[in-house]
Amino acid sequence: MPKKLTHKQWRLPQIQYIALGLLAIFSSFTMGVKTAGDVQTVAPMEASGTRVSGDINGDSRVDVRDAIAILEIARGYRTAKVEELFADPNGDGKLTIDDAIRILSDLSIR
Repeated sequence: MPKKLTHKQWRLPQIQYIALGLLAIFSSFTMGVKTAGDVQTVAPMEASGTRVSGDINGDSRVDVRDAIAILEIARGYRTAKVEELFADPNGDGKLTIDDAIRILSDLSIR
């Protein structure tokens, strides 16, 4: 049968855990204050992980270069990155020739 701890013996581990917890909170706060000035803000679009529909190269504009990038991917000259798939013009999760045509069509209307 395990030996029962007295009140004094029981308080010592509690105090150690409380001290360790306070030390962890204090050090986390101190590190957070030191790095808070280094934080760079991002545009809401970047924060959500999405892009403007059709902006394949991520330059915040939909232009002929985006259509060319889609054609390169559609023809198999290179593989689409996840970030590029977020900008899929028709939202089907694939970059195809139809997507490039959609961009070029939209550009011709402007």
